[in-house]
Amino acid sequence: MLAVLFGVFAAVCWSLHDVVARSLAARVGAFRMAALVIVAGGLLLSVYVMATGTIWQATWPGIKSGLLLGLVYGLGVGGLFKAFSLGPISLVGPVTAIYPVLAVLWGVFNGVEPTALQWSAVAAALAGAVIVARSGHANSGINAVEPGKLPVLLLFCLISVLGYSSSIVLGQSAAVAVGEVEATWLSRPTALLTILPFMLSDAKVLPLSVRHWLGIVVMGGLDVLGVIAVNASGHLPGKEFAAVGISAYGAISVVLAMIFLKEKVTAGQWLGILMIVGGVASMSFNPA
Repeated sequence: MLAVLFGVFAAVCWSLHDVVARSLAARVGAFRMAALVIVAGGLLLSVYVMATGTIWQATWPGIKSGLLLGLVYGLGVGGLFKAFSLGPISLVGPVTAIYPVLAVLWGVFNGVEPTALQWSAVAAALAGAVIVARSGHANSGINAVEPGKLPVLLLFCLISVLGYSSSIVLGQSAAVAVGEVEATWLSRPTALLTILPFMLSDAKVLPLSVRHWLGIVVMGGLDVLGVIAVNASGHLPGKEFAAVGISAYGAISVVLAMIFLKEKVTAGQWLGILMIVGGVASMSFNPA
């Protein structure tokens, strides 16, 4: 299904993005970097949006959808970057990849009765996240988090999950109304507004080098490509199946971190990753 491929493409973009983010977050500052990435992505898209001019014919409901997308996406990005400043990708990536679980829980609150398979998928995804967090070498997973920082890390992971899960629904809706690129562009200013207040919590950071600026531009490009791909799936039949592809994000990010950042991954963590991916994929194929 084409929607799944769009999701896989987004997962690859965001996984590459996260490897760069993890290598820069400590020096740049989590929220400062998130804000700069949002600005960089918006500037990259501005050339296309201004050249086509279709945004000026957009209706207010469509524009509003794009702006709302930015508010929740800003929470997703800010939470993720802050989590990366506190722990390794081998922990943060898989834990933040469980957001499709929320689709099932939202359905329960709205009167939907999930099947036994769907409840099993929820349990598998949550159990997988716990296994990833609790297992690992002395310098990976939960063991790489400074004492006392784990509750804060998990809080920001939760904020990221809530933001990203909401952005999928809003982004697909906005893409139908104004176009996937235009919706992504509209989301940049409001995403920035969401992140700016949190920048006050960043410690004083050093001036950025050329390497850091290049990394931010690369992350900005990867970020908007991932958002555009997910938004574009809103035009396709079975758009909810994009989550199947996106569910690969956690596993891809850990593999890339293992290759490029030399983070160690244990057999227990691989088991947890497989449980997350399998659980999320099962929910995506059997929506509540």
